[in-house]
Amino acid sequence: MPAKHQIVIQQHRPWRKTALVTAAAAALALGGFGLYSYTRAHTVSDFARSQLEVEQLRDERRQLSHDLRAALKEVSSLKDQVVYTERSGEIDTQACDTVKGSLGGLQKEVSDLREQLAFYRGIVSPDLARAGVRVYDLKLTPGAKPNAFHYELALIQSVRHDRRIGGSINLLLEGMKNGVRQTLRWEDLVTGDAKNLLFSFKYFEEFSGDLSLPEGFKPIRVTARLVTDVEGAPPVEDQFDWNKIVLRRE
Repeated sequence: MPAKHQIVIQQHRPWRKTALVTAAAAALALGGFGLYSYTRAHTVSDFARSQLEVEQLRDERRQLSHDLRAALKEVSSLKDQVVYTERSGEIDTQACDTVKGSLGGLQKEVSDLREQLAFYRGIVSPDLARAGVRVYDLKLTPGAKPNAFHYELALIQSVRHDRRIGGSINLLLEGMKNGVRQTLRWEDLVTGDAKNLLFSFKYFEEFSGDLSLPEGFKPIRVTARLVTDVEGAPPVEDQFDWNKIVLRRE
């Protein structure tokens, strides 16, 4: 069977292709311009915001730097105040210590002057009941070693007995050892050469020396007995409580 031939008739439109290309190019151009405009707008906006944030951060940094300098200045001022306060306190403490030391020295001087005044009053205007030769004072100071003491003894006589008087002093120390009462002679306790206390004076005389007490001996009192060379004069006797005549070590 013989083949059939068909004839296709197409309309020839050469302008249509050009129009499509032109339209596509225009669309691409419009899209690119729009994308450019959009990107540019957002980029400018982001840049402006970034610039604003940078300025804000710079302002905050300047403010923080200013606050830091102010804080450091205040800390320095407070340190100066603390140093001034501490120094003032040290000066006040030193001044108080100086005043206390001076006051203590004055009080000690006043006490010594009162003792001297009483001493001379005892010589010039003695109590009638205690006129004549007698023990004015007996003091003991603890030594560096245990049971060691330094003693100072003062005898006086009133000026109404305007003549030299002599004699001897007999001192006895009473105490306890192992629960038994004992009486020890002063000359047995004295260390050194001044064992026999002999006096000869017109108004007053002073004695001093060192003692060493036996181990375990607890002293109670000292008895002082004065025997004068005045014919017919009775011995003069005084007693001193140990705790009252032992001075505290400063």
